[in-house]
Amino acid sequence: MARRGQPAGQQSKRYFDPEFAAALRLRRWQAAQPGVFSARNAWNLMLASYVAYAFRDVAERELKRLGLLGRRGGLVWSERKNDAAFVVSNGRHAVIAARGSDELRDWLDNLNVGLDPDAMGKVHGGTREALDRVWDEISGPGLELARKARHLWLTGHSRGALMSTVMAARLAEQGVRVDGLYTFGSPRIGDAAFCRNLQAAMQGRIHRVRAAGDWMAEMPPNPPYEHEHAGQPTELQDGVPEPDGRTPRERESRLRQLLQESYSRLRDGILSRHMPRSYVESLERRIRRS
Repeated sequence: MARRGQPAGQQSKRYFDPEFAAALRLRRWQAAQPGVFSARNAWNLMLASYVAYAFRDVAERELKRLGLLGRRGGLVWSERKNDAAFVVSNGRHAVIAARGSDELRDWLDNLNVGLDPDAMGKVHGGTREALDRVWDEISGPGLELARKARHLWLTGHSRGALMSTVMAARLAEQGVRVDGLYTFGSPRIGDAAFCRNLQAAMQGRIHRVRAAGDWMAEMPPNPPYEHEHAGQPTELQDGVPEPDGRTPRERESRLRQLLQESYSRLRDGILSRHMPRSYVESLERRIRRS
């Protein structure tokens, strides 16, 4: 199904470009070590996060090509409106990924900053609602598939990062062992109790990746809001970011204004460093340098 504003059957290249994706390849997975960030594992999980923006048929083809979907595994896909998440397995590694924001409605939901009770504490209200729409398939047949693999990873970009973080808390409460949660461009997710409890449960296996200059990853501002980040931060430096000069609250106000006025201006300007392709390219540069 096309996104709103897209002709039927047409994929938005702003968030997923098949030609760009065709050149991407997985790297060898590294064994998870508590507190240790793996650029190779981050790369593999960012590719899964990128594929989450594709239509299901395109995503399934890409997951097979990448080797994330294999004959000994399978795919469970859950989608309601524009909220989507999937569990994919090749038999050895299972990945649960959630789609980020690619519609104006999603961005407005992202700024629904109320904190609602969920597993381990209070979390971003819009995220909780989005996750609930896809949770039955993910926690039912999806989790059944994931349990058959040796390793389980969680990931997501933008709002997908928020969704995967709440997933991690829900799974931890069920006693499910997760090798790592890697998020990309994640805004602040929940209250102090939620972040503290999740970090204790995950024991150094949450890695929050932020691109230099992506201040969407610092929304909503604290203070005045109570939202906090979960996990160990890793910043992708592409040089010296240009100074912004605005306070976090002024940035939030400007973001709200741009969302209401012009999505294209938002996409091309303020969110350029937040786009999923930008994270793929930044990770690739980091890996090449190291």
